[in-house]
Amino acid sequence: MIVWMDDALFAGPHRDLDRLALLRNAARRRHTLIVSTSPAAPWHARTAPNFDAWAAAWPDGLHTEIKLIEERLAIVSVTAVTRGAKRLLVCDRDPGAEHVGCRVSLEDAVRALSLPLYILIEHQIHDAAFIRRILPPVWRARFAEWESRGELRYENGGGLPVMSDLIKFHCNDERAKLAFGLPAEIWQLVHFIVWDHDGDSFDTPGPGSGDLGRTCDKADLAGHWHRLERRDQEHYLPIPALQAIVKERITDPVERERLLADIDAHAAKGDGRHFVPLPKLGEFPLFKNLFMTANLNWPDQWFEEDGAWPEMTRLAERIASAM
Repeated sequence: MIVWMDDALFAGPHRDLDRLALLRNAARRRHTLIVSTSPAAPWHARTAPNFDAWAAAWPDGLHTEIKLIEERLAIVSVTAVTRGAKRLLVCDRDPGAEHVGCRVSLEDAVRALSLPLYILIEHQIHDAAFIRRILPPVWRARFAEWESRGELRYENGGGLPVMSDLIKFHCNDERAKLAFGLPAEIWQLVHFIVWDHDGDSFDTPGPGSGDLGRTCDKADLAGHWHRLERRDQEHYLPIPALQAIVKERITDPVERERLLADIDAHAAKGDGRHFVPLPKLGEFPLFKNLFMTANLNWPDQWFEEDGAWPEMTRLAERIASAM
């Protein structure tokens, strides 16, 4: 997140603890924070006389720490810039309509900058397990680090209709302040939505999936959502993984050979298989929720060759930008 903080906040009646907390929270969450007299000031010409005087007044040890934090906060994420990260404007005055961003008080900014990025998903356990496994190794390690530091959290959405309702509910300032404790724009800034495609072709998502996409667009969540490009999570299981599951779980030799033949036929459909129902054992969906329950010590090469990593890289980059 890119945060602009009004230099005037360092001369007014605000508490030093809040000022320090904002700096610390922003640094801990690796946000970019710019303190200046105007949000329109060019990067090379920005001035912050009140902040400079405030920082210099502290004892040497704390003054040094503040300067180190200031240097860290001045680093602008390339991903955030290229993907157009929204700005948070921390000020008591109106910065002007031409300055696009969410305007908040110092007190609200302190809380907002301490929050993780919430990944809103249909099922907090199964869908989180899917994301953790399907990411390319570099991004998988980075996400694990973010989770371990409390910078990223998965949030249960309870299904597509409920997720639409949650977004609509929190787009209203009064309701957001009641249920979330902060304005609607803050809720939008700290949430990222991921859900299934559910359709029979790439261009035609399922009805509920399409409705959720339209809800995200109306809620101005551009850059903060991703609809899977395949039918559902099970369609991201590589063909060798499907075969391994059948060989491990199906003991009846006749059923095993039938299912393996069905998987071969499924694989022969090429990219079209991403939207065709997977083979079943009678009415039993054999491959449902396996990212949580199956032995996932499968080679990364299977996932790379299956072709999902370009999409998952795009997803990871969007999430990184939203953070």
